[in-house]
Amino acid sequence: MTHSNPVTYHLGDDPQMLRASKAARESFRHFFNCVSQDFNRIVPACELSCVKVPFCDDFSDPDSDLEHMWVEQVDFDGINVTGVLLNAPNKLRSVSEGDDVEFPLPQLDDWLCVIDGVVYGGFTVQVIRSRMDAVERPRHDEAWELDFPPPETVNIPETCDAFENMIASVLAQQIAADPATVDEVFDGGRTLLHMVSLFGRGPSVKVLLENNANVHATCDRGWTALDYARSLDWTEVMQLLQQAAR
Repeated sequence: MTHSNPVTYHLGDDPQMLRASKAARESFRHFFNCVSQDFNRIVPACELSCVKVPFCDDFSDPDSDLEHMWVEQVDFDGINVTGVLLNAPNKLRSVSEGDDVEFPLPQLDDWLCVIDGVVYGGFTVQVIRSRMDAVERPRHDEAWELDFPPPETVNIPETCDAFENMIASVLAQQIAADPATVDEVFDGGRTLLHMVSLFGRGPSVKVLLENNANVHATCDRGWTALDYARSLDWTEVMQLLQQAAR
């Protein structure tokens, strides 16, 4: 993917862009579920996955330049999104292309991923494309090297039940071979139950609960698995955890 003009500028009070960014934040969990699935794949399914966020040298200064740029290698810990800055700023000096960056989820502008050539997300991109004429839009799409849907359409990826069930089956086999897997602790004091709850993996949550995973266990942050599920509003997972906690 190349970008002839990767950094965007727009008025902060543009109603259409604000609605687009709100929709992106509200649907971020679907993007992150896709990204998290690739954590378990040798060959990633996402041909491209990135999020857009505003950057500024001094957010306290209303006259400071604001540039909206894309971030790849995305991860999310329930509060903050992390990744690597994909673009080179036009004017900013506080960040550079390739920098590790971190920001709270409410600051996110947009997300975009490509699976089997299909573009998902790109809420603000579609607003921008809708304002282009018949000459500008093909040039824009060529710069991205992507086949975008019509500007009025934003695709949302569906959860791949077959993949989720496969992951849950593999997890069950691992636990059968080594029961201690259930209680294994990873970075930040998170257990497997914490992580699959954050990823929205209902079948894997069921497997762990059936194998007596501690639903009350807390990580270094003091969060339970339910807290992680709540961070992205995974309703099914929340119900499973609430039932197990009774």
